Order: sequence, then C-alpha cells, then structure tokens
Amino acid sequence: MKNPIYLTYNNMQQAILSLSLLVFALTSCTKDVVYEVENEGHIYMAQAYENRAALTLYAIDTLQDIHFGASYGGINYPQSNITVEFEADPSLISAYNQAHGTNFIAFPENSYTISGLQSVIRAGVVDSDPLKVIVSASALELGTSYMLPIKLVSAATNPVNDQLSIAYFRIDSLIRRERDVTGLATLAVSHENNGGAGAGEGSPKLVDGDVGTKYLTQNYTSGMWFQLTFPSAKILGAYTFTSGNDAEGRDPRTWRLEGSNDGTNWTVLDTRTDEVFTARTQTRRFEFENNTAFSRYRIVIVANNGASLFQQSEWRVIEYY
Repeated sequence: MKNPIYLTYNNMQQAILSLSLLVFALTSCTKDVVYEVENEGHIYMAQAYENRAALTLYAIDTLQDIHFGASYGGINYPQSNITVEFEADPSLISAYNQAHGTNFIAFPENSYTISGLQSVIRAGVVDSDPLKVIVSASALELGTSYMLPIKLVSAATNPVNDQLSIAYFRIDSLIRRERDVTGLATLAVSHENNGGAGAGEGSPKLVDGDVGTKYLTQNYTSGMWFQLTFPSAKILGAYTFTSGNDAEGRDPRTWRLEGSNDGTNWTVLDTRTDEVFTARTQTRRFEFENNTAFSRYRIVIVANNGASLFQQSEWRVIEYY
C-alpha cells in the first residue's frame, strides 16, 4: 500500500499558484490565434452564386430595380475600406449560351441604366454599398430571354474570387400581372337555354366560375353571341374557354372576339378558326393584342363542331395591369 500524500498549507498555495499560471498561459496563447478560412479576404459577388441572378420582371411601365454588389469572404471583417469596380459585359452572353444551351440576348441599351460601377466595402462590414440596374420593362418584348452580365473586375489590393466574379442577370420571359375580371361584368346572350336563364344549364352557368356546370342552348345558329358589359371600360388582353362535359360536337370551333363602347360599333380583337378541345372540361387560354379600353366584349360563334346545340362550361376574361 502506497503512503498517503499530505500537503502542507505552503504546498497547497504553491500548487494553486502553479495551476493559475498554467491557465493564464493557455488563455494568453488562445487570444493570439487568428482564425482564417481558405478564401479569407477574397472578394466575390453573392449574385454570382447559383440562381441568385435569375430575375422576375413584370411587364409594367414602372421602373424596376436589380441590386448588385460585392462581399468580403471569410470569417473576419476588413480592417479598412475596399474599393470595388464592376463592368457590364454583354460579350459574355455568347459563351454562357454555348455552355448552357440557352438563347439569351443582351438587354437593349435603351431598356436600362446603371446607378454606378464603383462601390466600397467599408471597414468592419462584409457587403459593399449596393448598386443597381434600373430596368424599363416596357422596352422589352414578351417571350424573349434577356441577359446582362455584371463582372467584378477589381477589389483594390484584395484578390477576386474568380469563381464568383460574374453575375449573369437574366430573365426567361417577362411576367404579366393579371386578374380575372369576369365577375365585374353583366352577361347577355343572343341564344338562351329553352328553360330560361334560371335553368340548370342557363346562360349564367357560362360565367359562374364552376367548370362542373355549363351553359347550353338548344337552338344554335351561326352568329350567336354572348357578351359581357362592364361598368367602366377595361383593356382586356386574354380570355379562356372551358369545354362542356359531353358531346364534343357542341363545342365552339370558330369564333371572334369583339369590343365596343356603344353596343353598335364593334372592333374585332381576336379571330380563331378550327380550334379543337381535346378533352372534356378542358380549359384553353387565348391571348390577343389590345391597347384600347372597351366597356363591352362579346364572342361571336361562327361555327361549332357540327351539332344543332351549343355548349360551353366557362368563359373567363383577363385584364393585365
């Protein structure tokens, strides 16, 4: 059996002092450590990462802003201000298209302005003061894919992260804001159901918002129409038809859309010929060019699919804004 160890008061004091000195030494060393990551201090564009440069732009007259800037990489903060420089470089689009199998074209020069191409990452923060591209979507065409590459070209004495130095700002197509305004109008028809408007398949079923119901008239003749009248004139840009639940011979096949402000003089806005609904209660959308506000819109059915009856589940009209 080992002899027990007895500490005198002085020995205990010496041991405590030694331990304290050891702890102090360890903590002092820890404070001197500077933690860094591989790309510490490298400057990059956050918008260059994955799909952050994919844009949503609306087909409206209001100017829309796209923000960009640079960021300080790592886990520390810059100790002094860093001036960053950018350039817009449409020449990069061709190589991007080739690499990604896309067909972007450059934003037209008259469609945008850039607030500036120089900014600063200030000491103690990681992001630069933001810059912006101001886009006028009215100068862009619907259905066209646009791109504007913005490149980070310098960051004072700091290195630039080449993998994240280019933001390919791009839109696949403009988005048009729209709303269904059918419910704001009053419906009239030239050919009513034999049971009247209140019948199970009376004309109000054409615009009740339910594809499970339908409007049917037993006395179809070429030139029949149905019409919506609004309290005030509206500029419509699209409409939808939903086919009936049975007997495809009753479906609309050839028709025209007309607009009027007095109920007498009508302007043809859209003409469709030999259209086919491939399924029952199928909804199809039809868009047309129109810059004029009308208080009345009507569909004139020139031909159905050959039956003596006409049917349709829904007619909806759409306003862009």
